[in-house]
Amino acid sequence: MFKKGFHSTMLTSEVSDRLFSNIIASNVLDQSFLSTLRILLHKRLPQNETVWLNCISINRTEQDVSFATTTGCMYWFVPNTISQQAESEYSITIVHAKFPSVGEKMLEIVRANAGIGRRYMSNYTRRDDLQVFYARKAKALFYTDVAERNTVIFAETMELKQFHVLQMMIPKYLPTLFANNPLTESEILLLKSTANKSAVEYEKLIEKFTNELDIRSEIIRSKLTGFETRFERMRADELRNEINIFQNEYALYLSKAREVAEKIQSQKYTLAGLECSIEKHAGDSELIEYFMCNKNLTIANATGTKIEFIAHGYADIYDLDAFEAYVDNLDGYFYNGLFTAITRTQMRKLYMAIFSECVYKLRICAAYAADMRTGLRAFRDYIFPHESRTYFPNPHIQLFACLGTYAGRFQEYMQKQDYVGAIDQAVVSARNINFYDSMVIASFAREFSSTSIKCLEKPDGTLLSPMEAIKELEDNEQCQGQ
Repeated sequence: MFKKGFHSTMLTSEVSDRLFSNIIASNVLDQSFLSTLRILLHKRLPQNETVWLNCISINRTEQDVSFATTTGCMYWFVPNTISQQAESEYSITIVHAKFPSVGEKMLEIVRANAGIGRRYMSNYTRRDDLQVFYARKAKALFYTDVAERNTVIFAETMELKQFHVLQMMIPKYLPTLFANNPLTESEILLLKSTANKSAVEYEKLIEKFTNELDIRSEIIRSKLTGFETRFERMRADELRNEINIFQNEYALYLSKAREVAEKIQSQKYTLAGLECSIEKHAGDSELIEYFMCNKNLTIANATGTKIEFIAHGYADIYDLDAFEAYVDNLDGYFYNGLFTAITRTQMRKLYMAIFSECVYKLRICAAYAADMRTGLRAFRDYIFPHESRTYFPNPHIQLFACLGTYAGRFQEYMQKQDYVGAIDQAVVSARNINFYDSMVIASFAREFSSTSIKCLEKPDGTLLSPMEAIKELEDNEQCQGQ
């Protein structure tokens, strides 16, 4: 069993990968096994079928295995792929442990629970003949499915020399491919050479097979077969498609006159309705009255079908259960990135005073563009005017421009031509604080704890900054304690 690694051979080159595209390997220790497979199977494997060689390393520790249930261990040991094989696929899967002690336990657990009549791999037969053959070379268990298309090898450990010698019994792993096509003398010599202490004979035989295969000629033959008529076939397909297109267009033209007449009539009806609506709103419209009456709305700009405006209000739409679930976790996202002058305990008291005890109301604002054609959009990093100086920008809008479900509701109101209801969706979104959104609340904690904006309103109308509110809360506690 030689230890030399084969990290590239002519049989695993880019050219060979194209030629043998249905004989594939993944996560292997070196390229010898794949090279051997391609030599043995290139004439035996139908082009429409595939062989997969896959190595899976179990990185669990002995402690992991000791504390796990049998179900848990078998979940780690038995590859998911063995139950997902397509009918056109063959496979050789080698499962090996990173640590020998784990490998020993794996073999013990698999032997007791896998195979026909057992709970796991019930359609696989344990190959005791292979286990006996490899007894001196590798500690392993071998299982082949009843269709004799897939073999799973569980190995205690896997080193290069063991990986090489496992190639000796490839025909036993995929017996259906060799049943009517036995090995040649040269192929037998190749398999036997994998057990040698030196890799010299294996390398010579690989080179011999490579020369006999004449890979370049094989690629030319496989790629150019039928090339002479390929253009004609392609052009025939193109013509069939063009004929179908012309037939569809012909049918379309026949009905187009009727459709155009119906569209003209429909547009006339719509136009008449719009003209009536325009006459109806000759004075102050409901939308104008809404902005006039709602002192918490400030129009920044109005052009065409778009209104840019700022919504002011209190942060009074939130899930109290969510708040109470997270506020007591001082290591949670409610307290990420706090201003250094504020402790987590102080911040918790302030949160409670605002969202639970209602000692203060948090004045909040957000900026939007409502376009009657394209929908509602929130402004990110908006520079608010002077009249917003005592309002804290809603982080969901200001930092992430996220509207959530409110954008869809806006469209629903627009379809009903309820412009007031549509704008009101923005007002509602400005007042919303989503305590479930860790990214938003972490940003809120950072920005709110460091702001100097007097955005906290007391019942008497006095405005305080977060730092001032914290000081007031602490002074009140001291007074109550005296």
